[in-house]
Amino acid sequence: MAKFKLSKGDVEKGKVKAVKVGQEEVAVYHTEADEWFATSDICTHEQCNLSYEGGKLQGHEIECDCHGSKFDIRTGAVILPPAMEPLKTFKVQTEGENVLIEE
Repeated sequence: MAKFKLSKGDVEKGKVKAVKVGQEEVAVYHTEADEWFATSDICTHEQCNLSYEGGKLQGHEIECDCHGSKFDIRTGAVILPPAMEPLKTFKVQTEGENVLIEE
């Protein structure tokens, strides 16, 4: 099982950061409520990266800048098409100042 560790200071509140977990591109989210989530960084509609500067995180929703699809970062569920397939989610734990992501 692949794991990735980053510091809580690596991702500002309300932002998303791309990391590599094993062979997968993963988006790590730090919500304004100081919660941590991780999903596939690749939109299931047209393979755009959700973590790029245009990706918009609001609450528990990420909007893909390419075509406007929205996903729930807690579950990966599609909130707004054109995407139809949910995002893969990853287990996230915090330990002190570290954020741990695993497949």
